[in-house]
Amino acid sequence: MFHVEHTENKMPSVCLLCDNKDVKFLFKVKDHFLSGESFSLFQCSECGLIFTSPAPNENIIDQYYKSEKYISHAAKPTNLFEFIYQQVRHFTLSRKANIALKYAHGKKLLDIGCATGEYLHTCQKKGFDVFGVEPNQRAREIAFINNGLNIEDLEGLNTFRPGTFDAISMWHVLEHVHDINERMVQIDRLLKQDGVAIIALPNFESYDATFYKDAWAAYDVPRHLFHFNRKSFSTLAEKHGFKIRKILPMKFDAYYVSLLSEKYKNGKGSAIKALFIGLRSNIKAKMKQGNYSSLIYVISKK
Repeated sequence: MFHVEHTENKMPSVCLLCDNKDVKFLFKVKDHFLSGESFSLFQCSECGLIFTSPAPNENIIDQYYKSEKYISHAAKPTNLFEFIYQQVRHFTLSRKANIALKYAHGKKLLDIGCATGEYLHTCQKKGFDVFGVEPNQRAREIAFINNGLNIEDLEGLNTFRPGTFDAISMWHVLEHVHDINERMVQIDRLLKQDGVAIIALPNFESYDATFYKDAWAAYDVPRHLFHFNRKSFSTLAEKHGFKIRKILPMKFDAYYVSLLSEKYKNGKGSAIKALFIGLRSNIKAKMKQGNYSSLIYVISKK
């Protein structure tokens, strides 16, 4: 059985994002998806970024993704829940591609963490010249088999020339990255001067997050190494010379995350309650502050 070396409440000495030394313990979260291990969450008092600790290093983190049930890489649904998930995903793919169409000035697009390439394939059908990188070898193979896409591993990011892309997207990927500052530097290097980056992230200030607390599925420890709200992502963008052009909601995420969270909290899923919490989360977000379960940040260089 794989594991990370645990140090009880191992507190980061400084915030990776803003260098603040006031980092406080929040609570522990269990890896409900795979290992059953528990991990601590710590939050920076200045920028609000939340850290997962202890974080598995890059040599062993892939062990926490090795499951046939890892839905992002599932070629075919194996149960009703995954079937519904994939139907919703097909519906939202077109919307995601349309966001790139609306904000990008050209048609050269890179998707980082592209999984099995469905988003890239959708963008390709809308006229984009698409490129993708993905660390999971099996996902790259499926992308080629299903969509004819030649996907690079993460080292491929270093092979592209500066200023290559009109748009770079990361759909629920940045929270998995060990060095978020390095990734933002890479995005800055690869984007054209008038290019846009489209970055989707879970939002721990949403109603569903505050309702489910440590059972909130979008914490997804230890695969999610960092956890963002609007303030912490804004701090990250500003630090690397980006401005936020638009923040868009991902309303379906509230329902999907609530379905999983119900199972994690109570040991069994209650679809009716999950749908109610998801709906309530979206209503509250619409009425006040826009704190949806997940948010899409469209950013560009200053």
